[in-house]
Amino acid sequence: MHVSRRSAMSYLLQFCGLSDPLQLFYLEQRSGPAFAGFRPVQLDGLLSWAQAIGQQRHWDLEVIHQAVMEAWMERADVIRQWQLRLRQEPDDRLLVAGLGTARDWERRCEDLLRA
Repeated sequence: MHVSRRSAMSYLLQFCGLSDPLQLFYLEQRSGPAFAGFRPVQLDGLLSWAQAIGQQRHWDLEVIHQAVMEAWMERADVIRQWQLRLRQEPDDRLLVAGLGTARDWERRCEDLLRA
């Protein structure tokens, strides 16, 4: 998990694992963090998605950009492992990433405990 420290508002980017498109669709329907699937996993795609989510939610786009860049650099080895694993998975599998505020992630965890 990653927290940006540049703003009063912090954003957490989490790589959640591999999923098929249907499960990703269900994740996207719930409130809380925004989720998306990536295949291939590339920085430009992740940044574009994060910026679009930031605009939709009226977040600080500079802080979003910084959070994604820092997470990408800090987790380069883990991201490479996900990229290699995706090559071995069926073509419909995606690496799921979630992006949200600390409160978004808290709500998500609370929802999981209620389920």
